[in-house]
Amino acid sequence: MKSLRFTAKIAFISNLLFIVCLVIQRTYDFIHQPDINAVIILLGWMLAPFINLAVNIWVGLLLLNKKQIDLPIWLSLFNLTLLIIQIIVFLI
Repeated sequence: MKSLRFTAKIAFISNLLFIVCLVIQRTYDFIHQPDINAVIILLGWMLAPFINLAVNIWVGLLLLNKKQIDLPIWLSLFNLTLLIIQIIVFLI
């Protein structure tokens, strides 16, 4: 279960960077350092949907098997909400 907690935290950080990417896309590029901007774009646009999908599938499988999930509810709900937003942004 430690690996699920770690992966959920990585998904949380990636989701926060996804939100930053949305803000950058809708406004102007307020980060003037290209290296930091590249890391934000890589983690926010490229990796966040895949990590988030993996975490939510993992949690869903644990729920189906009626096993104990030792994640905070707010973290699971945040990741699920951002997964829905990511699906809307990328597919529609």
